[in-house]
Amino acid sequence: MINYKVFDDGQAVVEALSQELLEYSQSTQPVHISLSGGSTPKLWFKYLADHYRDKINWNNLHFWWGDERCVAPNDPESNYGQAKALLLDHIEMNPENIHRIIGENDPEEEAQRLAEEICQSVPKVHGIPAFDWIVLGMGDDGHTASLFPHHTDFNDPDLTLVAEHPQSGQLRVSKSARLLSNAERITYLVLGEGKAQRLQEIATHDSVDLPYPAAKIKARNITEWYLDANAAKDL
Repeated sequence: MINYKVFDDGQAVVEALSQELLEYSQSTQPVHISLSGGSTPKLWFKYLADHYRDKINWNNLHFWWGDERCVAPNDPESNYGQAKALLLDHIEMNPENIHRIIGENDPEEEAQRLAEEICQSVPKVHGIPAFDWIVLGMGDDGHTASLFPHHTDFNDPDLTLVAEHPQSGQLRVSKSARLLSNAERITYLVLGEGKAQRLQEIATHDSVDLPYPAAKIKARNITEWYLDANAAKDL
């Protein structure tokens, strides 16, 4: 079952996400959460730092990333660097709970290292690591993480991979479709009118007929889309 949740604007989206992160942090078990890069998480991270810094039990949470560009953490394109500047530098969180993808490493070696760390740290369901919550974005072309239309092997048995951006050729380390799909919950964050047409296509077609990874990758239990009114205008 896929749920579409429409909010008035991006501010309302990040307020809802923050409350849910607070509830996760109150769990009696460690919670493994995979974060996304992009503009919407920037808004979320800043809101968390400003309003939830002292409310969330950060040390109950483990932060991972869906993908990372093969750049150093101080590069403006680094997903980890973005989260560090806007959130991680402003909260009290055990450094061992922050599992960054090391973008400056050799990509193939880093993908393997990341897979091993995930296997050692994240509890398994059906023999595969199962994240509690994976937050993803969607590109204008329907890609998610670094899984691109017509360039993604949905039957890839590996947990991680090295992807090449179809236009720029930039290398990225990403979770695989197999690993993403074994999550308990996936939340897609989509804001803005520019995503409305692609979203309408995903919402009204069988995912089998579409090439978009964002349409095909669904969690074991909860798959949901958090949208602002502009993104949802054609639904």
